[in-house]
Amino acid sequence: MPALKRTERLQLRYKLMFTTPFHCGTGLRVGLIDRTIVRDHDGYLYVPGSTLKGVLREHCERLARLYEDLDPEMLDALASPHDEKRALVAPGHAPTMITRLFGSHSTPGRLFFDDARQTTEAKRAYDERGGNKDTSKGKYKAAQVDLATQARISRLSRTAAPGALYTSEFGVKDLVFEGQISGWLECLSIEEPGAGPTYSLLLLLAGLHLLDRVGSNKSTGKGQCRCEITKLEYGGKSYAKEE
Repeated sequence: MPALKRTERLQLRYKLMFTTPFHCGTGLRVGLIDRTIVRDHDGYLYVPGSTLKGVLREHCERLARLYEDLDPEMLDALASPHDEKRALVAPGHAPTMITRLFGSHSTPGRLFFDDARQTTEAKRAYDERGGNKDTSKGKYKAAQVDLATQARISRLSRTAAPGALYTSEFGVKDLVFEGQISGWLECLSIEEPGAGPTYSLLLLLAGLHLLDRVGSNKSTGKGQCRCEITKLEYGGKSYAKEE
């Protein structure tokens, strides 16, 4: 009997723990700082949901190439994602597991990736320093960030390029963020309809477990992290962390 498609409600919570400094940039310059890092309206660092979605999609695409037998059409679709001719015929073809999870230019995604933010307890730590509490809320928010001045190296001369000295902000290591992925998941059942997980769900979970770097400057060792799934509700059923 062929596997049947089904659509189920998904709610997933996770923790993102950085083990090295990281940079999720704004693309803006402020004063003497050339590359600033994203903050919310209260000045606390966060990881944009769009950033996590892009990194997670990359991991899932790599897995999909290894297991193309689950969805034979997917390997061909992933082989050249920017092919203009393929983009024109894509609307006439059934979406792959990747497009069901993340969407495409012709198929909107039905999963929503919220920004990963620091917990209330973590934010309270910026009210204290050296064991002393301060009445000014978040007075020590500057402790979230380190500055690093770098020079761009010319590949031809292997020396510092003229006028290419710049300063960047980096979030300090050991910061922990909590985020959520929610929405509707349409995918192929592994077993009988309505029973157990699905291929798309397992691909999404595997991609989360593979998250090891987020943000820019990865080649210099920045952005190393671990992702831990803390809560999963799928199809009206809750799954324990061990499952």
